[in-house]
Amino acid sequence: MLERLTVGPIGENAYILLDGSACVLVDPGDEAKRILSFLDSRDLVPTLILATHGHLDHTAAIPELLGLWQARGVEVPLAAHALDADYFGAKGEETNRQLFHAIRALGYFRAYWRPIPSPDLLLSEGDPIPGSPYRVIHTPGHTRGSLCLYDADAAILVSGDTLFRDGVGRTDGPDSDPSGLESSLARLFALPPETRVFPGHGDETTIGRESRVD
Repeated sequence: MLERLTVGPIGENAYILLDGSACVLVDPGDEAKRILSFLDSRDLVPTLILATHGHLDHTAAIPELLGLWQARGVEVPLAAHALDADYFGAKGEETNRQLFHAIRALGYFRAYWRPIPSPDLLLSEGDPIPGSPYRVIHTPGHTRGSLCLYDADAAILVSGDTLFRDGVGRTDGPDSDPSGLESSLARLFALPPETRVFPGHGDETTIGRESRVD
């Protein structure tokens, strides 16, 4: 089961992946108190916060959320792909600054940057996500460490900024790779066409809809 909260000024999708009484929080990009209120209303505490990639619009609420849980005596680990680790920890500020400078959005960086801790768990291709039935599909292109989360039994893909409804991730960042994104999309388009896709921005779609050639 999956819940979506659209947050922030550019409509970023944060997801709560539910598996019984456990949940994983994916891409909390803004509105930390609203996310926490939603989780509290369901008596949920995530077993993990996971970033599909390191860009600030997908991670900006993490510091506040971690602080709010720490005030309750709760430690929630953070996970990201190993190749996006520089967006976090000691290198996070400069890495994000370079990105937002490259895409001419330094105002967003200045408004939203807060220090984000290094991931507790570094992910790679095929890794299972603790507390969920999902596994990692490494989909470089938008960033080197972009990843998707795939539940084969439920036919659900959480695609981050790799694949959208009627679009794909931008490749004008310092660590983007257009040919890498093409290869990643080819992998995703090989999934069953009925697979539901939940992107980092915008509405739900399916693999079949996005892979068709008109």
